[in-house]
Amino acid sequence: MTDATDALPDLPGIDKAAGLRRLMNKPSLYEKVLRDFHARFHHETQTLRAAIDRGDLVTAERLAHSAKGLAGTIGAVGLQDIALLLERALHDDDPLWEDYFAGFEQELTLVLTGIAQGFDIPADN
Repeated sequence: MTDATDALPDLPGIDKAAGLRRLMNKPSLYEKVLRDFHARFHHETQTLRAAIDRGDLVTAERLAHSAKGLAGTIGAVGLQDIALLLERALHDDDPLWEDYFAGFEQELTLVLTGIAQGFDIPADN
């Protein structure tokens, strides 16, 4: 690991070296992006589920697409991969979307919990 990754807390579900590379090896910028990711996505499973429940698969697909891209930016490869599968399943109205949603929820929870614990973000934020 580089010195830059050593300066960061443990972040389960996130490849810190990959995330840092995408953010020009600037730990302070990476931390800001991680905090912003947490703020943006801490209610995402509920938002996505609500779109699905009201039959708005276009919005649900867009939400999965956004999660995929931003997960890649921070180095959350597992989340990026399952978000891609969910996005495709929603696009194709594939009945496996429910399984992918469960995996998405699990990966997102892992990443968000790690960010919150690593940067002492209160549970209500």
